[in-house]
Amino acid sequence: MRLVLFNPRAAAAHRRLPLSLLMVARVLEGEWTLIDGNVEPAAADRLRALCAAGRVLLLVTVMPGPQLRVATPLCRELKAKNPDLVVVWGGYFPGVHPESCLDETTVDVVVTSQGESVLPALIDALRSGGDPAGLPGTVVRRDNIMHGTAPALAVSSRFGPVPYERVEMNAYAARTFLGSRTFNHHSSVGCPYLCNFCAVVNVYAGRWLPDPSADVIATARTLARDHGANALEFHDNNFFAWERRCREVADGIIDLGLAWWGEGRIDTMLAFDGATWAAMARSGLKMVFYGAESGDDAALDAMDKGGLRVSDTRELNRVARRHGVVPEFSFVLGNAADPERDVALSLELVRDLKADNPDCEIILYLYTPVPLPGQWDEAKKRGFSFPTTLDGWLAPPWTDFDHRRVESTPWMTPGLRQRIDDFETVLNARFPTATDLNLSARRRRLVQALAAPRWRLGRYAAPVELRALLRLYRYRRPEEMGF
Repeated sequence: MRLVLFNPRAAAAHRRLPLSLLMVARVLEGEWTLIDGNVEPAAADRLRALCAAGRVLLLVTVMPGPQLRVATPLCRELKAKNPDLVVVWGGYFPGVHPESCLDETTVDVVVTSQGESVLPALIDALRSGGDPAGLPGTVVRRDNIMHGTAPALAVSSRFGPVPYERVEMNAYAARTFLGSRTFNHHSSVGCPYLCNFCAVVNVYAGRWLPDPSADVIATARTLARDHGANALEFHDNNFFAWERRCREVADGIIDLGLAWWGEGRIDTMLAFDGATWAAMARSGLKMVFYGAESGDDAALDAMDKGGLRVSDTRELNRVARRHGVVPEFSFVLGNAADPERDVALSLELVRDLKADNPDCEIILYLYTPVPLPGQWDEAKKRGFSFPTTLDGWLAPPWTDFDHRRVESTPWMTPGLRQRIDDFETVLNARFPTATDLNLSARRRRLVQALAAPRWRLGRYAAPVELRALLRLYRYRRPEEMGF
């Protein structure tokens, strides 16, 4: 049975290494083939040919949105034409919604946990004709009943180095604001926090297993030495959860001349020593993504943010500025309990953050529930529910659910959504993101000048002139740049 790993096309500009598949490939024995729809124009045709050539075990990584829209019809087609094909789905979407994936015969098995730990036993069972039901970290449907067991987790680096030699690395050397050859890496499993709006909690339940700093440094050196990396994105759910590890990594890569980026937590990094901040900045840390989430302390409590306060976000903004590191603040607007208050206080906080540090980056999302106790209960009371079938997920507004920008909740009224859109338009024009390399300096100055009066006076309604100009310049928000 031939092993084929498939990464469905995610977005037009997505050129990041398919780490979800390269990581699991470390445990695969014998031959395997990786097909990446993000860099291969004829990926679907190559996959069709391989499936038609003989028995295939197809491993597919699936995120909601674009990847789901590609994976579902293609897997349906392949299953219909190739009766012996076995389809296994893993990744973010199957991990949170296994029942939707298994509502038909398109998907045979769902992997709900760390693939490196799950796949060896699963592949052995499937190749020998055994029943995978009951294997740790997998879910199957038998007699219309879901069968699954608790996931197994391990430190990722114990499975060995990433097999970069199996892909064309030049195809993944992305040009970003960090550098001309930007690569990505994932150096930990899970996240130690339990925010109830984050799907990571469904999969990892507060567990965080970091690779040792020596392994992180070795990977950075490999990417720089062997593949010409001058910039690196750490896509960990929380790279900065352990200060000592951050300091050791910073000291270990300082001679490489890499610019780097990662995701962190505000209250955690506020507790970092000034010397750690300085070391990270010297090593090339340029930007950190933070979940500010809301300008309302009550909303933060409802999100189970572990005691994070709005005042912490303000202070972190100032600390990062002192050390020359750009904070990238993400907001999740419109909680089910009081969306109007949450939006009003959050937009007010954004203004304050920009006043203290004009270079800070702002990303605005709309709140979309996750099936975890807390806000999920309130959301259900107000009429929210997820689709239960793949066809349901392929229908509007769920086709763009992963973007967190669509009105998929009953409490996000058109008027409130318009208010957010208008504010964001003025914000983006007044403070264009540094990550958009397509916006020239002249155009940047022009949109800033046109937006200045609106921003100063707080007049955001109907910014048609700014919206038209940003569309003309093909302005790209920071979340569209691949972070």
